[in-house]
Amino acid sequence: MTDTSRSMTFTIEGEVPVQITIHEDGTGGLVFTLLVDESGGTIGDLNGLFFDFGDPALVDGLLADGAEVTNTDFEYDGVDNLGGGVNIKGDLVNDTDLFDAGVRLGTSGMAKDDLQTATFTLTHETEDLTLEDVALMDFAVRLTSTGEIDGSRDGSLKLGGTSPEAPADDSGVGDGGGDYGGDDTLPDDPDTFPDFPDDGGDLGAGDEFLYDDGGVLDAGDPLLDGPGDDGLLQPPSDDPLLSDPALSDPPLDDGGTYFEDISIL
Repeated sequence: MTDTSRSMTFTIEGEVPVQITIHEDGTGGLVFTLLVDESGGTIGDLNGLFFDFGDPALVDGLLADGAEVTNTDFEYDGVDNLGGGVNIKGDLVNDTDLFDAGVRLGTSGMAKDDLQTATFTLTHETEDLTLEDVALMDFAVRLTSTGEIDGSRDGSLKLGGTSPEAPADDSGVGDGGGDYGGDDTLPDDPDTFPDFPDDGGDLGAGDEFLYDDGGVLDAGDPLLDGPGDDGLLQPPSDDPLLSDPALSDPPLDDGGTYFEDISIL
């Protein structure tokens, strides 16, 4: 699997917001990074992440690995408790049904650890995973020792949210990633051209990757009219690009729109 460098980031809002970033690792895994957002003056200890998965048939084969991972559970529509008080029971689960996946992080409370960030990699026993597998899914996070920074931190939270749509996959061969304009060297045809660097020029004079010498599409543009021709484009009856016997047998004729001395199209 080729590294597409795709990622998506979203925030589960609440008294202690948690930012979640998921990116494809290029080998069929998804790397999850959780980060407590302390910008509002509150803090908490990350205990667990719960989420749904796009393909129910793959849920049983999921695996999660990371330094902070202390327990996992994968069961389609069957996960709400990871032990040690790390559960998502209550109104949140009643609204969303049970989750498909749960990953416990560290230990409950901040006596042994106090996690404001955690990372793990989700993989499957036989299949490559992509962002589409976790896009537009229900997510929930369990936090303990919540409260104001430098405060008593005697609260706990169960927060829920939904992941966004996966970003487009621009890794296909020939997709410049832009529009047919100054920021794209070739038309966005993923099946025709390899990727080329963009010289930053517009679709006009000075964009060497588009073979534009600054002329116009008629007299004086040798790169389009053919060297030494310098005449207006006229539609002859035979089109050398299709009716040249050296290129096709029998010769093809599409009605033609070009001079016979075209060198570059």
